[in-house]
Amino acid sequence: MPHPGWLHSRPGCSFLTAMTAFLRRHARRVLCHPALTFRPEKGSPAAAAAGSKALISGALTPGALLPQALFLRGLAHRPWTLRAGAPRTVAAALLLAALPSACLAAASGSPTPPSVTRTTTSALVGQRALYDLSLAESGGNTLSASGNMTYVVRDTCSAWSTQQHLDIQSATRNGGAVNMVSDYTTLESKDGRHLVFRTVQKSNNAVLQVVSGEASIDALGHGVVEYEKPIKKTLKLPTGTMFPMAHTAAILAAAQRGAPSIAPLLFDGTGPDGAQETYITLLGWGPLKDPAPSPALAGQPAGRVHVAFFGRTPDSILPDYEIGMRYFGNGVSDMLDMDFGDFRMRGTLHSLTLPPARPAVKPDCPGTRQRRYPP
Repeated sequence: MPHPGWLHSRPGCSFLTAMTAFLRRHARRVLCHPALTFRPEKGSPAAAAAGSKALISGALTPGALLPQALFLRGLAHRPWTLRAGAPRTVAAALLLAALPSACLAAASGSPTPPSVTRTTTSALVGQRALYDLSLAESGGNTLSASGNMTYVVRDTCSAWSTQQHLDIQSATRNGGAVNMVSDYTTLESKDGRHLVFRTVQKSNNAVLQVVSGEASIDALGHGVVEYEKPIKKTLKLPTGTMFPMAHTAAILAAAQRGAPSIAPLLFDGTGPDGAQETYITLLGWGPLKDPAPSPALAGQPAGRVHVAFFGRTPDSILPDYEIGMRYFGNGVSDMLDMDFGDFRMRGTLHSLTLPPARPAVKPDCPGTRQRRYPP
């Protein structure tokens, strides 16, 4: 989305991605959020699906999908109590940057043949999208929040190059004014097999974290990520994990074939802990009924998408965050709705530029392993 994931993702799930896993994982402790208790009793896939459709249509808020997410994770019939009382900071807003990668999708646990990835990513286009961000709703510590996000995708022969810049100014009741900035850069091979990534997060000009490295997936779907920062280490990626652009392409493919939902694993390089789980619901894919937000999107099919992001640890019961948006057939997104628990932000497409289509890729086109970002 301008991976989210981020934001996730995916802008990059739409393409909303530029928020980082670091911020996702710390969202609960950086924002003041009242303690809450939730005890799901019984659930069913039918009820969950109904909740998803209501949310996408605007009848429900993202939080209303919680029972559905719990059911899918095998927890709907198990009473439990959550208490999220730890302080949390507006750094959670940085999750917006992860939007582009966030919206990506593929069947969880099943390898993705390279041929499938090549076919689906062909629908994506290069773009430069600018989004205005504003506070849609605040229920606690956040007094105000606004900002902008720039999402750029370039077709670099055999790979997709993405750059996302997120800038948010916020004010909290006990933390004063905060300026959060996140820069997220990737180079992803068009066959979905290799990813080079770098994320830099700052708060009031002080660097919070840098995450960089590269990841690869073999023909059977087995993957590995080699981190350079924040510390050098190697992690395995679960079978079926997808990278941001391939993930986005899978969402579009699912929408085009009329699939109501998909539950893919995503690795976008925004955090140091490997892949994360996503649950994506889709609704209303087809011709636009309203005027397109940009002349460049005229004639493109579109539909509503909702994405919930989960950590892969046993205690990851609630989603780290949720996002809704309208997705277009070429990978552009607008009408962003980002829920961070303590507050929600709205993203509006301010401007969009699509470059001329590239000629067919040449056989001697260089691969991504010849391109490295600085550590």
